[in-house]
Amino acid sequence: MSQFQNRIPPENNVSDNHPLAEFLGLGMVALLLVVLLTLALVFAGHTLARFVPFSWEAPLRLDWSELAVDEADGKPVHLLFEQVLVADPLPQGLSVRLTVARGDTLNAMAGLGGELLIYQGLVEQLDNDAAVAFVLAHELAHVRHRDPMQMLLSQSLVALSLAALSGNDSKMLELGVMATQLGFSRSQELEADRRAMETVKRLYGDTEGVEQVFELLSQDSALGDWLMTHPDTEARLQQLESFRRRH
Repeated sequence: MSQFQNRIPPENNVSDNHPLAEFLGLGMVALLLVVLLTLALVFAGHTLARFVPFSWEAPLRLDWSELAVDEADGKPVHLLFEQVLVADPLPQGLSVRLTVARGDTLNAMAGLGGELLIYQGLVEQLDNDAAVAFVLAHELAHVRHRDPMQMLLSQSLVALSLAALSGNDSKMLELGVMATQLGFSRSQELEADRRAMETVKRLYGDTEGVEQVFELLSQDSALGDWLMTHPDTEARLQQLESFRRRH
């Protein structure tokens, strides 16, 4: 019957580690797992975007036509954009539509379905055609690379998967998503910069004036959120100088 006797539990069943240290350690492991999962889902979204027909983006287009300047005011930018398209034509199946928007906002963007927008305020602040052409070519590169669809699929996969795992709006999950998505966004921006530099070089024979884009955007404090998801000015200028040395 000895095997059924009550035995005194051992007195060394208490961990030597401080509870706070254990909590922080588990928290770091959990955050790392979230980041790794997010990276995998972002990569999956980027890969899947290659197989999504461009035509499927049409119902998801944003309508910016109500923001457009008068036709006469926007004509110079549209004519310049036509030259950009000649210098860097899109492959068959892709298409774009440019809107020159009213307002002093110093920004430009590319949306689903080839929708491009550039604010008149940015055009007016850039005092040379090469700089404006660079911005247009940069946004065109996002369409070529299917960046809007990549981001849509990646963010959707991440949001659905992490919501299913967590069941709540955990700050740790938000931090993991932000850390991962920010890196991919900056990578896409640098690649779009590189493509735009090549386009400007074909148009004008050099890239003089392009640096004005980076300098102007970095000086505008209103673009704080915009700059968070873009490479810092120094990194972009370094890539421009490297491009010039190679060409």
